[in-house]
Amino acid sequence: MKKIYNLLLFAVLALVMTSCNQWDSPYYVDDIVGSWESYYGCQGNYEYDIAGYDRVRYDFYANYTGRYTYYDRYYGLSYVDFDWQSYGDQLIIRYYDGDSDFLYYGYDRNGDLLLALDSRFYQYTAYRPSGYWSPAKELKSSDEKAIVKGEVKTTTSRAVKSKDEIKVD
Repeated sequence: MKKIYNLLLFAVLALVMTSCNQWDSPYYVDDIVGSWESYYGCQGNYEYDIAGYDRVRYDFYANYTGRYTYYDRYYGLSYVDFDWQSYGDQLIIRYYDGDSDFLYYGYDRNGDLLLALDSRFYQYTAYRPSGYWSPAKELKSSDEKAIVKGEVKTTTSRAVKSKDEIKVD
């Protein structure tokens, strides 16, 4: 009886230790469909808030297209449309301005979408579900200032920002 108790205690302890990781749910394509707004990031053991103009928004549509909305310091609220695909825990985003992101995704206990550059989620950005964001919907594709083609390039990923890329006001 004592052996069974010790094994059960060890199993529970192992389960608790492994569940300390931020993401622990299976991947479903339908789960990613919706609107997501960035609000914090993690790099190693360091967490940082994403606030103000550094926040971005992803709208994933069920037809495998979407919209990336961000604030551009020259043009204000801007967006780039994209196509997306998922393969297991990998997400491929092909922006219409020529950029691409190859990411890993998962969900934490709160239901937040985590987008990372590597499968171990060493550096990731967390996105919370977001409702209707009228400024993004009101932008017209004919608005020359809204669609910036090829002018804004990032050295890493649009979806995952390091703490060095976040502006502190």
